[in-house]
Amino acid sequence: MATNLLVPGCMSCDILAGRLAEPGGTIYEDAYWHVGSVVSPVFWRGFLIVKLKRHCEHLAELTPAEATALGTVVQMACLALSEVLKPAKVYVCSFGDGVKHIHLWILPRPPEMRPGMHWVMWHLDVRSFLTRRLGLKRWLVSDEEVADMAGQLRTRFDQLPSQTRYKLEE
Repeated sequence: MATNLLVPGCMSCDILAGRLAEPGGTIYEDAYWHVGSVVSPVFWRGFLIVKLKRHCEHLAELTPAEATALGTVVQMACLALSEVLKPAKVYVCSFGDGVKHIHLWILPRPPEMRPGMHWVMWHLDVRSFLTRRLGLKRWLVSDEEVADMAGQLRTRFDQLPSQTRYKLEE
């Protein structure tokens, strides 16, 4: 990847350039997209980030090839998470207010949690606040567990049928 397409100080770009590490490393990548876990501390089991491999802030600015590949990568991430973690639902969302780089959150909702994305977001906010402000860590997922899960997800990505994978046009 051409590092001149990355912006130092952007969290996503720093991960892609190797200046910041995700526990478990890269789970999947193609010519346009990178899938990995969130960086530590990890508040949510199975929380993945799909990020564009060049710095860009708006989905409307994706190239046609990037946009086409994104659908397949998101589908693969949801399928892998569904098979490895067996969540009740897998949510996909994009905000881009904090990290101004196209990235999508892939969040599995555990079966014991009430349905609805608002419950997942509420839990994330509360966990983040209590950990960062008060030092509570009871729900944190260890880097070792994240790395183990990343390995399982990598294996599942590799096993997905060839028709699921996006074929780059030459």
